[in-house]
Amino acid sequence: MEDKTVRILTMLTGILFMGAGVFLIANSGITFLSVAFPTGLAFMIAGVVECLSYSSYRGDNEERTWILIDGTTTFMLGALIILNKLTADAVIPAVLGLWVITTGIRNFVRAWERIEERKHDFYDHLIIGLLNLVCGLYVFFDSDILNLQTMMMVGLCVVVQGINILHVGSTIIIQKPDFLKTKAEKLEAAAAKAAEAHVAAKEAIKAVKEAKAEVRVIEATPEEVLDITVAPKPGTGENENAASDSTSDLAAAQTGR
Repeated sequence: MEDKTVRILTMLTGILFMGAGVFLIANSGITFLSVAFPTGLAFMIAGVVECLSYSSYRGDNEERTWILIDGTTTFMLGALIILNKLTADAVIPAVLGLWVITTGIRNFVRAWERIEERKHDFYDHLIIGLLNLVCGLYVFFDSDILNLQTMMMVGLCVVVQGINILHVGSTIIIQKPDFLKTKAEKLEAAAAKAAEAHVAAKEAIKAVKEAKAEVRVIEATPEEVLDITVAPKPGTGENENAASDSTSDLAAAQTGR
């Protein structure tokens, strides 16, 4: 599937997920069991779309792995809801709250990794992570501060997760064929590759320096310290000499008597 199609599909899924959450909030008076099947189906579709976006995501491998894990988790939650394993009003908020908390922690970790750059990715992950954590913690602990109904808490979780899916879709970069790229786009791509090569070169230089420092330490360390086999062992070497000296002294003492 083309990157453009996956990006549009992922962003559309995020928007629909947010709409479903708003619907649940607006109809918070109904029981979750009455909307369990369509909700579970929406979760499964969102999970499949996130797994598809995994193959089109051009970021680092760790971020791609998190997207795949999140998509798989969403799909499994949807399957459990459809199979009536997560339909109790007392259970579903805690499970979805933990789900949203995990997503929030993941976004905070990504923001922390970008704290030095302070680009738009940093603020995106920070804001989405904060939103996920606040909502997830409230729903998970079922606080009595606002006394929200079960469907309203479920709707909040679905809305914030829809925002997360929308963000994943917006970060998918559409790759143009080389013959369609402008000069500016080719220069930008070349500059990005040069920056990646520069980072890799810095890491390689650091590794070389550490290896050379280790070599200097080893060269300056006595061999008996480095190799335990050179050190005196019981019954050999210095111990044998000490034992023979002790035996000679004892024999001399007895002769003197």
